[in-house]
Amino acid sequence: MALLGTSHVHFRDYHDLLARAPRISAVVLPAAPDTGDRPAFGAASVREALRCADAAVITSTTAQHAQLLPHTVRAGVPTLVEKPLAATAGQTARLLPPPAAGAPMTTAMFLRCAPGLRRVRELLRKDVLGPLTAVRLGFAHTGLTDGAFTGEAAWMLDPAHGAAGALGDLGIHLIDLLLWLAPRRPLDVLDAELRHRPGLALEPAGTAVLRWGGVPVTLHASWIGPRTGFTARFAGRHGTIQVAGGSVTLRTGRTGTTWRHEPPQARAVLTAFLRQLGGRPAWQPPDHGDIRRTASLLEEIAGVARRRL
Repeated sequence: MALLGTSHVHFRDYHDLLARAPRISAVVLPAAPDTGDRPAFGAASVREALRCADAAVITSTTAQHAQLLPHTVRAGVPTLVEKPLAATAGQTARLLPPPAAGAPMTTAMFLRCAPGLRRVRELLRKDVLGPLTAVRLGFAHTGLTDGAFTGEAAWMLDPAHGAAGALGDLGIHLIDLLLWLAPRRPLDVLDAELRHRPGLALEPAGTAVLRWGGVPVTLHASWIGPRTGFTARFAGRHGTIQVAGGSVTLRTGRTGTTWRHEPPQARAVLTAFLRQLGGRPAWQPPDHGDIRRTASLLEEIAGVARRRL
């Protein structure tokens, strides 16, 4: 397994998981220390890292994806890329490998791997709530206040390296979740607002309102808390589904049932990726259409938010 880049905040999660995995040897390729605003991976070193690799995980800055992904495509190795694939919808479309490229490529959308959200998907497909009337999704952590975006991860606050604010960084998971829960249901952006902080180029929190096949959906993402983790509420004619971390509660009429699962974890997507490589399908990864559609919706959300300023 080739780990290309060490700058992403989930690099350590992946590295530690691979270090404990039997029969897996990981090769780590860090960037040169003086990257500036330019990618800093030598073509020869990337080719060498991929020469004996069966698969690759790209955990670099977003801006460096454009340098690294073409190498994994030419090497013909399955590739998991940390999200987002690129900083804009146009860059995303250009970076997606052609259908004839052969080896699969996808992005690390780990909410699809969470057992609690798999249960939510099953409940919605069984139509236990009847027609949906409203949805609220939230994803938050205290990374900004806790100093997570320092050292190698300082690029997460710099748009020159392809970084996005909280709504782009965490909201991308929420949009992808909606696409996974109901692939054919249309998604439209109605409104968006970003919370800015003096001295920061990117917003530490933001909210967007979407229409999901006629159902209003509120998305909230934050790097500053106060609540942390994943939350969701699906309201329908016959009841509600509430999610808090790994806990899923279904209420219909006077009855309620709660299932407890592990909360969503970033490293779960690498476990699922490895199982898929071993012929044991463990998840439904985002396809190129999902990746393209998510990038377009995020760009539209950012445009709506800018018009409100």
